[in-house]
Amino acid sequence: MDYDISEGFSKEVTLFEEEISVPIGNIGPFTISSTLGGVSKVPGIGGLIGEYIKEGEDGSLVMENSGDIFKASVYELEKQIGNVSAPQVWDAGFQSSYAGGMAAALGMFGLKTVNQKVEITASNPLWDDVPVSCGATLSCSGSDYTSVPVPSLDNFTLKARANNELIATQELPASVTAPLTSVSFSKLTLDLPANPVSQISDKKGNLFFAFSFRYICGLAVGETFSLPLKDMSTGDINLPIGKYKVKKCEVSVELESTVPLAVSIDNVRALKPAFAEGEEPAVDDNLVITSGFTIDGGSLEHPATSTIKLEIEALEGTVPDISSLLIDLTVAAQPGLGDVALSGKQGIVVKSSSAKLSGGITIPEEQ
Repeated sequence: MDYDISEGFSKEVTLFEEEISVPIGNIGPFTISSTLGGVSKVPGIGGLIGEYIKEGEDGSLVMENSGDIFKASVYELEKQIGNVSAPQVWDAGFQSSYAGGMAAALGMFGLKTVNQKVEITASNPLWDDVPVSCGATLSCSGSDYTSVPVPSLDNFTLKARANNELIATQELPASVTAPLTSVSFSKLTLDLPANPVSQISDKKGNLFFAFSFRYICGLAVGETFSLPLKDMSTGDINLPIGKYKVKKCEVSVELESTVPLAVSIDNVRALKPAFAEGEEPAVDDNLVITSGFTIDGGSLEHPATSTIKLEIEALEGTVPDISSLLIDLTVAAQPGLGDVALSGKQGIVVKSSSAKLSGGITIPEEQ
C-alpha cells in the first residue's frame, strides 16, 4: 500500500520463462457408439456406414437387410390353377431373392461379415394350415462360392392365418466370411385346399402367401481395410491460448485403444479464427505442428497402448488462439490383429496427458 501503481504500471506477469510441465489428466472413453453420427458425415464410405450400420442389443455393430422371396395373391393362384374344386399341390417352382445389399458393397473397402444369420418368415391368409415343401439354400459369393442349406424348410406346415410368422433361423458357419448374396427356394410347393379363395380368413386384410427374409450380420475389419481421409476438420475446439503468450507447447498423451484399427495422423495444421460471418478459416502458416504418428489398434480383450507427442510452435511471436485443426489421417487394419468384430463399446481412452510449455506463461492484466 506504500506504492501507487494505479497509473502507468503493467500488472501483467510472466512465469516459468524456461519451461514448465503440467499434468492434464485422463479423458474419455471416446467409443465407436458415440462417434457413429460423426462418421456418417464423411464423404463416400462414411455415408454408407452411418445409414446401414447399427448398434445391436449386445453392443456389436450389425448390418441388416430384408426382402421378399416369394409373394402371390390367393386370387391370382386360383386363376392360374383353374379348376380348384379339389385340394391339390401347387408348384411355385424356383424362387429367389438377392440379399447382399450394403454388406457386399462394404466388402470392397475391406470390411468382413461375421456372425451371419438369416431369419425367414411366412404368411398364410387361409383358415386352413398349408403343408409346404422346398429346398431352401443361402448362397454367399466372394473369393469362394458357398451354399448353406436350410433343412428345417424341407417339409413344414404353415399355420393358418399366419402373418409374418418366423418359420426358420439359420446361422452361417463362422468359416464363411463372404456376405450373403441370395436366398433361394427350389421346388417350392404348397398343398392348397379346395376353393382357396373361399378359405381366406379376412378378405379385407392379408390376401397373400408370402415368404420373406431378414439378414443380420456383424462386421469385422479385414486385413486389406484402409481408409485415407484428407483435410479432416476437428471442428470448433476454440483454444484460447493466445493471451498467455506461450512460445512453444508440447503435449504428451498416453492412449489406450480397444478399436481394431491403426490411425495414422499426418499434416496437422492450425486454422485462424474466422472474424467475419461466412468467412472461411485460413491455415495459420506461422504455426508449426509436428505430425507423423500412429495410434495402434487393439481389442476389448487386449487393449493397445500408444504414446504420442504433439508440438505446437510459433515461428514468430507467440502461439495465438486456435479455432480448429485440419489433419490428414489414414484408418487401416491393425497388422497382426486378425479379424476382430466391431462393437460400439470399443473406443479410445486418454489414460494420462501432460503439457510442456516453453517461453513462459503470461498472466494477462485484468481488463
